[in-house]
Amino acid sequence: MFILMQAPDVTTKPGRNRRHAESERRRQRILEAARQGFGQLGFAKATVDSIASEAGVSNGLLYQFFRNKEHLFEVVIGELLRDWARAISLRDQPEPATAGEALEATFRASVEFARANPLLPKLLSEDAQLQLERFRLVGKDRVEPHRQWVAGILERGIERGEFRADLDVPAMADVICQLQSDYANRAYRRDPLHPATPDVIDAAIRLIAAGLRP
Repeated sequence: MFILMQAPDVTTKPGRNRRHAESERRRQRILEAARQGFGQLGFAKATVDSIASEAGVSNGLLYQFFRNKEHLFEVVIGELLRDWARAISLRDQPEPATAGEALEATFRASVEFARANPLLPKLLSEDAQLQLERFRLVGKDRVEPHRQWVAGILERGIERGEFRADLDVPAMADVICQLQSDYANRAYRRDPLHPATPDVIDAAIRLIAAGLRP
């Protein structure tokens, strides 16, 4: 018995892939326009119309990807926090030779990301309390993993004899993460009364190092 086999439709998968790629390009254009719009105007003044226009898409197409301006803002903040976490984790840098160098590098990376990112000060300068609450809600799931990651560095330092054997790892990890967060906040706020200048950051790092030494 001969069974007639239907030839595979070789155009289906490539066509679907091309459509998916084009859809993702449009989504990224919208997100880039949103980052620029929120960064230049703040959340309150940026509009869906202006963001869609900057991205070169219709409002209807924007709403295919994002429910509303609040949802778009949350995605922008989520991507910002993802990039921040990547910078802090030192994935794109050579691995530090010691645990002490790793702690210092992650502290400096967090502050420098906050200092260099133009989106942060504008987002949090208008309706600051409202924006900070949104920021915290989007970023809340990243707090504990980062604390655990710092704790892992501390534990490696203890094992290698770099840090005190009697170190309270959870407590010290919490202190380091809080200091890192506070000085990153200072960096993007650029408040002259609460500076995050290089000498201040150096002093904070020396203080942490002094508390870790055997």
